[in-house]
Amino acid sequence: MKAAKILLHILISLTAAFLLVGLPAAYILHRSSGESADAVSKATVKVPDKPSGEYVILLNRSLHEDSIDDWISFFRDGELNVIFDDISCLAAESDSDAIKMVERLCAQLPENQMHFRTENPLLLVSKAENGCIDAAVFSKEFAGAMKLSLGTDEKIICISLKGGEPE
Repeated sequence: MKAAKILLHILISLTAAFLLVGLPAAYILHRSSGESADAVSKATVKVPDKPSGEYVILLNRSLHEDSIDDWISFFRDGELNVIFDDISCLAAESDSDAIKMVERLCAQLPENQMHFRTENPLLLVSKAENGCIDAAVFSKEFAGAMKLSLGTDEKIICISLKGGEPE
């Protein structure tokens, strides 16, 4: 009688251990046997192609005093040093070339380091001319059509790009 109780206790313990450990382990091992990414796989982000054309990037010097050289280097050369500073970039709603360029720039940076937003074209030009921006991207054609006056404010740095390459 005592041996039957011991065997019953061992059988119940093994069943409980299998249900608590064995089934979840089998489920997890079965899921990871596919071709999906695992914990040590590197993340891949598809960077959009470089848009062709000429672009004007306006950058507010006073908002990025410590990291202005790094941001200029990033916009001109595409060189990405470690920048411990976030940036907010604007583009006009109707300037599709500038929007594509900003999306490419955002894809090159860590997630949420560059906040991108589109703005009404007239309002954006007014903000840019008065230095009320963090950063703004315009296609050269759009800036010419909107008669954007560049270089009127000393705290705004004007960076020109041609075809995604430095000018």
